[in-house]
Amino acid sequence: MGKLSIETMILAAGCSVVLSYMLAAFSWRRAVHLAFIMALLEGAIRKWLLPGASELVYFGKDIILFGAYLKFYFNPDFDLKGYYLKTPAMLVSSACLMLILVGALNPNIGSMVLAVYGVKIYLWYVPLAFMMPYLFRSEQELTRVLFWYCMISIPICLLGAAQFFAGPTSPLNCYVQTAMMDSSQIATFGAGSERARITGTFSFITGHTTFVILFFGLTMALLTGITDKRKWILLLVNLPLLAANALMSGSRGAVYTVVLFTLIFVAMTTITRVGKTEKGASGALGYLLAGIAVVAVVANFFFKDALNEFEGRRRTANDTTVSRLYTPLWSIQQASKDVGLAGYGIGMSHPAVEAMRNRLKLARSKKKCPVYDSEMGQVLAELGWAGFLMWYALRFWIVWSTWLAYKRAEPSVLKALYLACFCFQGVHLSSGVVLNHFANLLVFAAWGLCMIPNLVRLGRTGGQAVSRRIAAPQPRAST
Repeated sequence: MGKLSIETMILAAGCSVVLSYMLAAFSWRRAVHLAFIMALLEGAIRKWLLPGASELVYFGKDIILFGAYLKFYFNPDFDLKGYYLKTPAMLVSSACLMLILVGALNPNIGSMVLAVYGVKIYLWYVPLAFMMPYLFRSEQELTRVLFWYCMISIPICLLGAAQFFAGPTSPLNCYVQTAMMDSSQIATFGAGSERARITGTFSFITGHTTFVILFFGLTMALLTGITDKRKWILLLVNLPLLAANALMSGSRGAVYTVVLFTLIFVAMTTITRVGKTEKGASGALGYLLAGIAVVAVVANFFFKDALNEFEGRRRTANDTTVSRLYTPLWSIQQASKDVGLAGYGIGMSHPAVEAMRNRLKLARSKKKCPVYDSEMGQVLAELGWAGFLMWYALRFWIVWSTWLAYKRAEPSVLKALYLACFCFQGVHLSSGVVLNHFANLLVFAAWGLCMIPNLVRLGRTGGQAVSRRIAAPQPRAST
C-alpha cells in the first residue's frame, strides 16, 4: 500500500478534527477513553491494517484529544462548574512558556512547522493532566474502568507471546518502518537466537515495555484494593502474562522495573495499609504474595524459554546494570560540552523531524542536533540549560506531588493507584518520554489521576474535597 499524499492527509486530518469534536461534544470522557484505547492499538494499526496511512494514524489519538480539549476547556459540562482544581498553575505555565521561548523560537530549527511539532512532542498531553481528576465520577467507576483496561492488556500480552514463539521471520514481528521489509532488521536476543524481541500492538519495543511497566503496576494496585473474588482471579491471570511479556521484550529495564515494583508494593503493604481489602493490611499482603507466587510458577513452567532467552541476553550484554544507571549522567556531561546556551531547538533530535523535512520540503536546520545514549542528554541538546532545568523541575514536581497524593490518601484503591503512579513516574524520570510518545501520554495522565485530592467542591460544601465524594458516592435520587 502506497503512502497517502500530503493533500489527502490534510483533508483526512481536518475531517478527523471535526469528528473528534462532535464525539467530545457528546461525551468528552468517552473521547479521552477512546484516545487511550487508540494509544494501545496504534502500533498494530500502523503495522498491519493501514501502513500507508501510518503518519495519520500516529496523530489519531492526538486529534481525538484535541476535540476533548476544546469541549472541556471552552464548553465544559454544567456539572464541572461546581468544582475547582487546586494546581501548581504558576509552575506549569512557567515551564511551558520557557520551553516555547527557548525551544520553539530557536532560529536553528528553520521551520515554524517543525517548531510546533517540537512543542507537541513535549507539551501536548499537559492539558490532559488537568482533565483526569474529572474523568471518573466515583471510586467504583474508577476501579471498574481500570479493571477493564487491565483486561484489554490480556489479548495484547497473548499477542506478545505469539510473537515470541513465532520467531523473527513471522509477519507478526515487524516495526512500523520495517512493515514491508525483510526480517533482518528485527531485534533478537543475541547472536544465534531464534526468538524475536516482542512489540505487542506497539510500533517499537519501547512502547510495549512502557505498557508492561504501567499495567503491571495497575494490576498490583487493583490486587490490593479490589474485593470481588472473580475479578481478583482474572487479575492473577493478567499479572504473569505481563511479567512474561517483560521477559520476552528482552528489556532489562522492564524486567528490573517489574521486580522493583513488586518489592515496593510488598514493602509498603507490610508497613502500612495501601489498598482496601476485607482483612486490612494482612489481607492485601496475602493477595500480593499470592500474585507473586502465581508469577513465579507460570514463568518457570510455561515461559521457561523466555526466561532462558532473557538470561542469555543479560549475560552477554556489553554493558552492566551499574553502567546503565550512570548513562544519563554521562549523556548530560557529554551534551554540556557540545551544546551552547540555547541548544539546537525543541524536538530536533526526534527521528520524525528529518522525515518531515523531506516530505514537506522544509528548510534545513543550520546545525544538526547530536544524538546521545540517554534522553536527558537529548533534552539538554535541544533546549539548552534553561529549558533543560525547567523541564526537569516540572518532572521532579510531578514525582513529588504524586508521592504526596499517596501519603495523604486513606487506604483505598486510590492509595494503591497513587503508589503505582509514583513508581511509574520515578522510573520514567530518566527513561524516554520525549521520543516515546506513549510514555509521555501516560506520565501526564497518571499525574492527573494523582490530582484527584486537589479537586474541591464550590458553594455551600465549604470546599469539601472531591476525593471524599469519589470514595463514598451519594446515591441518586429516585424518579
